[in-house]
Amino acid sequence: MTNILVSLLGGVVLISIVFLLVHRFSQLNGKATALLVALLVIGIYVPVSILQWPGGDVFAIHIAIYLVTVYVLGIITSQRDAQQTGSGKAFHWGPVSIVVFFLVIMAADSVFIMLAQRGVDNKLAQWLLPKPETGGKVSSHFPGTVSQDYRQKETEYNAYLQRMTEQRERDWQLKKGWETTPVAGKTAVFKLSIADKNGEPIQGALVEGKFMRPGNVKLDTPIVLTEAGQGTYHTNLSLPQPGRWELLLLIRKDDIVHELKATTTVAEATH
Repeated sequence: MTNILVSLLGGVVLISIVFLLVHRFSQLNGKATALLVALLVIGIYVPVSILQWPGGDVFAIHIAIYLVTVYVLGIITSQRDAQQTGSGKAFHWGPVSIVVFFLVIMAADSVFIMLAQRGVDNKLAQWLLPKPETGGKVSSHFPGTVSQDYRQKETEYNAYLQRMTEQRERDWQLKKGWETTPVAGKTAVFKLSIADKNGEPIQGALVEGKFMRPGNVKLDTPIVLTEAGQGTYHTNLSLPQPGRWELLLLIRKDDIVHELKATTTVAEATH
């Protein structure tokens, strides 16, 4: 995916050029030019996004900033047109401050979206989170289990709470993670080790689930883990995008269903 900041800045520059050219070489005033360019932005960007869906958050931030750009240019050119005809007043700071405020908010949101999709650059990460001089060990393991969100009816909710209670009492010991640091577009081995609360390996279980991409369900990747013996299960997979991914695993053994939800971060491929 193209860097979101590049696509935003490039789109703003292109929209500004088109706006100024239309306003300069046509007989349209600032408001009419803004309306025309806004319709062009919607007519071009929306179909392109549908064909190559970038995710709801990315689509929203792009269309918002593009239209705000048109709005700002419309205000400026309309004010200049009015001043040239002698009917305009001085440009008031109020609308400007409101527009600038929302531009700052949208710019910050763009950075957050980019970080969520691609993660933090290695050099920036080392600067923000330097390695300790002594001790410490880097691990790519996931954090502990988290109950799945519930959005069903009350009876199903009560049954779900009962399953979670049984799961906590079962106290299975799960060790999960990557053999090597996962990199976008490259195959890596994901492992899961299952043992009961006494440390005895759980064998013969069916382990399946999926890695889920926040904001873009089209990238969700289903997985089935193969048993390797002694309660260990593994799979080879490649996740297409860097950044944060969510994992949902269901472990089935006889009439037991054990649920695991966790997150991981995939590094960006270096060329």
